[in-house]
Amino acid sequence: MRNAYSNPIRPLENESLVGLRDGFTLACVGDCIISRPLSQLAQHDLGFSTVVDLLTGADLACGNLETTIVDMDGFSGAPYSWDGDWPLASEPSVAADLAAMGIRLVARANNHVLDWGLEGMRETGARLKQAAIAFAGVGEHQGQARTAAYAETAKGRVGMVSFATTFRPTTDALAPYGACPGRPGLSALQLRKITVVPPDAFRSLQDMHDQIHGRQGKDDAGQTVPLFEQEFESGASFQYRYEPDADDLRQILQNVRLGKQHADALVVAVHAHEAMNDSYPQLPGKFLRELAHECIDAGADIFMVTGIHHLGPIEIYRGRPICYGLSNFFWSDIQQPLPEELYRKNQALVRSAFEQPDTITDADLANLMNAQSFASSLPFEGVLVTSHFEGGRIVELRLHPLDLGYGMGLTKSGVPRLAQADLATKILNDIQNASAAFGSEIQIEAVDGMGIVRL
Repeated sequence: MRNAYSNPIRPLENESLVGLRDGFTLACVGDCIISRPLSQLAQHDLGFSTVVDLLTGADLACGNLETTIVDMDGFSGAPYSWDGDWPLASEPSVAADLAAMGIRLVARANNHVLDWGLEGMRETGARLKQAAIAFAGVGEHQGQARTAAYAETAKGRVGMVSFATTFRPTTDALAPYGACPGRPGLSALQLRKITVVPPDAFRSLQDMHDQIHGRQGKDDAGQTVPLFEQEFESGASFQYRYEPDADDLRQILQNVRLGKQHADALVVAVHAHEAMNDSYPQLPGKFLRELAHECIDAGADIFMVTGIHHLGPIEIYRGRPICYGLSNFFWSDIQQPLPEELYRKNQALVRSAFEQPDTITDADLANLMNAQSFASSLPFEGVLVTSHFEGGRIVELRLHPLDLGYGMGLTKSGVPRLAQADLATKILNDIQNASAAFGSEIQIEAVDGMGIVRL
């Protein structure tokens, strides 16, 4: 017999059970790679000022915080530039600056969350709390990292569950086990990656595997071939296939369900670099679609993907939006200080570009690294998505195209401004085309440089 305190799952079909007041608006943005306060620029930059107005005019704004907020003068930690990547850092005043611009709920589960170790992760959390910014996706152990964070508004309570499929080794939080304590870190969804190749290529790989391991004539039909620290299987065309870890997925979905039970609306944010294949711009791996659908079935109202640093498809599933790539919102190329390790791991690149490598600055190195990975205008094209609620459900998405200033000087680039006519049209067309290529048919109505999707 059910006791008086039980709370059965509220059916998603009954929209009247959603408690947000009519007219509620939620603004969602992508990766916030911000190293210094920027709100002051809005005083003389109309395009940026309009974007800030969109954030502060919404009942709540959220995004992915992909940086560490620390005071280097008294910092006791150290940088960890794993795999030659930037250890991203922000000045202490960035937390209050984000709050001043209306961002009061952030996802933190991403591959940069431990760039400055546990000390950096913890100091960032303390500074966000001081600025009254709620955050999800990290914790002192796995249970804390998995749980939803909540932001209170006058029109309702919004929750967020944050996790990552792309993360650095040992940065995933662990639960206590026996006498072993848990580990601080991020909420992770581990993936098994399988490379699918055409049948002829698969047979060649199978023959190579057998020659290396002395297995002649063995029938491996229907099996994967492990080779060069990868797994291969036969398929119609080349692509990557990903299988989520069952235990991780179960725990995440359980927290999605709980997050919705404790909130009027729930955002699920995943940081994922995994793509369907090696094409650029990237299309998201197929597993993300199944994952998004499962999260919505468990209670999510909005599913947002960050990490690919360019725009991706949009899908509407059961009346709820899935944004598979929000691109960048802030994209700061002013990163200082950079560790010696970053110079050492990129010394061949530096020597090939400079006659006097010993004279280069942090800015020179950052420019070189950007040229290797982000030599395109696409990381500087983004979108701010506002969801508009009526009758307890989302009735309309508004897509506000953003121009982050590709080619501008370092003090001006990476700042989001409303895109002008030609670029705005391109961005909306790119989203429409990417959605169609991913198998999602959405209709984007262009109105005054803004895209409208009616649900």
